[in-house]
Amino acid sequence: MLVLSRKSNESVQIGEDIVIKILNIRPGRVRIGIEAPLDVRIRREETLFDVVFPPELELTLEEFPTANEMEQTSVPATAC
Repeated sequence: MLVLSRKSNESVQIGEDIVIKILNIRPGRVRIGIEAPLDVRIRREETLFDVVFPPELELTLEEFPTANEMEQTSVPATAC
């Protein structure tokens, strides 16, 4: 394992097309930003064992609904 020290707003490049940038450092929490190609899957460690759908059930980026499409198909909330 490679261990690096970085300050806020500093980055690390992995390969030719992945950049990890330290966005914010607080006690007990570090916010990072990741720039990577769309075909690179990025998952948090705690979600690695979640249910994984077979590839034929996953949506491609082109098939994923836009925010506008999702808003048009959403079910209105009703009063309880």
